[in-house]
Amino acid sequence: MKRLSLLLIIFNLLSLNLLAGYQYPEADSLKKLIKPALAQHSKLSDTLTVNRLNTLAGYLYGSAPDSTAYFSGLALEFSKKLGYKKGIADAYVQLASVTTFKGDYNTATRNLNSALTLYKQINSKLGISECYIGLGQIQDYLGNYNNALNYFKKAETIREAFGKMMTIRCLSVMGATYINKGEFSNALNANFKALTRAVKYGNKIEIANNDYYVGVIMQQLGLYDDALDYFNKAIAIWTRFNNKQGITAAWQNTGEVLMSQKKYADAMHHFNKADAVFRQIGDKRGQSRIYYNLGLHNYYTGHPDSALHHLQHALQAASQYHIKPTKAAAYVGLAMVYNAEKKYPEAYANALSARSMADSLGSLGIKTDAVLQTGKALAGLKRYEDAYNQQQLYTALKDSLKGDEVIQQAIAYNLEVDFGRRQKEIDLKYENSILLQKRAIGISIIAILILLAMIFVYVNAKNKQQKINLVLIDKNAEILTQKNSLDEQADKLHDLNNLKDRLIAVLAHDLRAPLSTLRGLFALMSDESISHEEFAKMIPQVFNKLEHTSDFLDTLLSWINSQVDRTPEALTPVNLNDTVKQELIYVDELMQRKQIAPTVNIAPDAVVLAEPGSVRRVIHNFLTNAIKFSPRNGQITITAAKHNNEIHFTVTDTGAGIKPELLDALFKNRVTSVPGTENESGTGMGLYFCKDIIEKYKGAIWAKNTVNGTELGFKLPA
Repeated sequence: MKRLSLLLIIFNLLSLNLLAGYQYPEADSLKKLIKPALAQHSKLSDTLTVNRLNTLAGYLYGSAPDSTAYFSGLALEFSKKLGYKKGIADAYVQLASVTTFKGDYNTATRNLNSALTLYKQINSKLGISECYIGLGQIQDYLGNYNNALNYFKKAETIREAFGKMMTIRCLSVMGATYINKGEFSNALNANFKALTRAVKYGNKIEIANNDYYVGVIMQQLGLYDDALDYFNKAIAIWTRFNNKQGITAAWQNTGEVLMSQKKYADAMHHFNKADAVFRQIGDKRGQSRIYYNLGLHNYYTGHPDSALHHLQHALQAASQYHIKPTKAAAYVGLAMVYNAEKKYPEAYANALSARSMADSLGSLGIKTDAVLQTGKALAGLKRYEDAYNQQQLYTALKDSLKGDEVIQQAIAYNLEVDFGRRQKEIDLKYENSILLQKRAIGISIIAILILLAMIFVYVNAKNKQQKINLVLIDKNAEILTQKNSLDEQADKLHDLNNLKDRLIAVLAHDLRAPLSTLRGLFALMSDESISHEEFAKMIPQVFNKLEHTSDFLDTLLSWINSQVDRTPEALTPVNLNDTVKQELIYVDELMQRKQIAPTVNIAPDAVVLAEPGSVRRVIHNFLTNAIKFSPRNGQITITAAKHNNEIHFTVTDTGAGIKPELLDALFKNRVTSVPGTENESGTGMGLYFCKDIIEKYKGAIWAKNTVNGTELGFKLPA
């Protein structure tokens, strides 16, 4: 029984590169070139990258159609942003090849018509011809072979103006359509002409495509050894380009040839290989043809149930994806199996469907097979006169088909001989060209050797000078390294000196006042200026002073350690209300001297995360500063409240305020201390100490003038 080869899969292989003279850059190289641009997706704005995306999309079509859709989709997006019409049209053509591959012919037609409109606007002749080829392929898939040939011929007419090399692709697809029509003479003429030109111009992809097509024709003519030879040639080239679609199609046709030769085990091996790749790349049309092949294979090896199962799957897939040749072949296969199983009504129905499809396609081979199965079914139904008529028709069709095959085999032989002769001529010209190139290369090598000798003398002298320069560079680098080392040591000494100054200033500022108070108290007691009863009354105050001084020393020691090695401290919740109450006891004597009454407004949830002693030192400094710069009978207001996830703490006095020029320097290393309202002195380091503490606990500190005085404040995490 005659079997149609799977041609639809291979058609789109011809869309690998858009209008580019058929020389394909490596996919990896293109990916590296576009990678920097894709990394800045939103900033992509150059047409060169768009062209590279479209070229990469075309290159990947044979091995990864989904990648073609991805990269051409990017090219379309970026081209629209740029208003780049050629890039938009090229992307539409690439997307059309993928949608055609997936059987979505309506979307593919829309994409190609959109591209055609744009190509006409920019007067791109090659682009217009590309659209005609794509539209022709869709018509071929739909079984409208004459429409397809009209599109291909229009494309060929346009491309002839650019030279014979540009017409190769048109001849290839025309040959494929002639194969589907069963016009093998025309197919051979077109494909051998394309093959001759592809060999002449060194177009490897088109050599593989046309080797495959010629192999299909040889298969249809029963020249199986020749068919296998051409399939193997195509596979060898496609393997170098990782063209999975081409390789798989050739595997499938090889399996069909082997099945015709009754080499069923080898045939099944090729069908399984092809099926695995078809599933991997999502080729539904290829899978439908595999179902058909497996159906026939099971029929020939005596498994009719499996044969029916696979043929019905083939019919469903072919109907879904509009693959008329496979659909017609599946009907014939079903009729054949049903006849063998003596299910004559089913056989008759499928045979009639096959005849109808054959008439639609204009396929004499399928019609001959369908008539044969129709006659067998009628005989089984005991309609002997109708069966006899069908047998007579079958004999006539077969004689016609056989005679046509004999003629076409002779034509194939002559064309193959002619192609071999032309290929030898091309090979001879190539060998002569290589000989001339070798002579030119020999002369060039001599010239290069002379030039190299001159360069050697020059480089030798240059190297001596460079060695001297390198010694000088090393010495300079050594001196610079030593200088940098000295600078680093000086910086470290400077930092240590600053730390020393800060420690001394802090000690002088915060220890002098309490120690002076204690010394005066003991002096009064020693010269009996106060009685023991009066001294006893003052003991609680003295104890508070000592406890406060001890706490301060502990806090100061902790701060010194943090300045030296920056070791982290354990953080605990600190209730600001309790801390303020405690500090007000310590500064009560100072406030009484100036008759200052504090106002406290602290929220109950004013709890911060810090080290308690350090927070107390900050609050103590704020209070002593407020007292220092407040007049007699002044007012100090203490507030703390929660804002979002922070606690804001402020101490506001009613003093004269801070001069604007001093505000910026208030929290710096060294600040000139300003006397208080009653000439109280200080070191100017207290607020710097506070700033260091607050920022250590991820807070912020500030000082600002208010309408009636000054506000000191900080914020810490709640």
